Amino acid sequence: MRSKTLLDSFRFAADGLVYVLHRHRHMRYHFLLGAVVLLVSAVLRVTRVELLLLCFALALLIISELINTALETVVDLVSPEYHPLAKITKDVGGAVVLVASVTAVLAVIGVFVTAKGLEVADRAQVRPAPHVLHLVLVGIATVIVAVVLAKLWSGHWNLTRGGMVSAHSALAFFCFISVVYISNQPLAWGLAFVLAVLVAESRVEAGIHNVREVLIGAAVALTIGSLYVALAIRGAY
Repeated sequence: MRSKTLLDSFRFAADGLVYVLHRHRHMRYHFLLGAVVLLVSAVLRVTRVELLLLCFALALLIISELINTALETVVDLVSPEYHPLAKITKDVGGAVVLVASVTAVLAVIGVFVTAKGLEVADRAQVRPAPHVLHLVLVGIATVIVAVVLAKLWSGHWNLTRGGMVSAHSALAFFCFISVVYISNQPLAWGLAFVLAVLVAESRVEAGIHNVREVLIGAAVALTIGSLYVALAIRGAY
């Protein structure tokens, strides 16, 4: 029996995440909420420290849900029948999610109220436009969340092979729109577009996706990318 590699560890961890996303709709809501929070963070031009606080709050919420699911699974395995101690374990797991949820909500509200309040309080000192790295990272996260949720809601549980949206194509075309925003060189735009098309074409050639799924992935990425570019342009004036 071969030893477990680092790649195997990542794959098993991904399987665990997919299981939770599949079995618990609350986790899907958490991911959707995370995408919305990241989008609003760019609109309100939060600082890098505030962005880190939001990311930690969202991560805490997701981690708590993972821990709760692991506890429930172990309890169901050890004690299929009702037992007072099993109930206590599940209740404590639920309490972990509750505390993390309240903490995340308070962090998000605090950051957004502060960001909006400072802008309204002094129109002469409008917050600076979001840094390009902020937009790109938030955009990539939004694309990934959108693709994952689309795959899961369509009943496809393998996140890397097949499904109604091609994740590889979506990320490739988002990178293309990011290059268009970052660079003012048409040659760079052309090369980025060609690379994105090649990535999409490779998914079709490999039989993993059809043309429709690749085009949907490209459309998702271009829509999200264009939105973030518009936010960046808005912030520059």
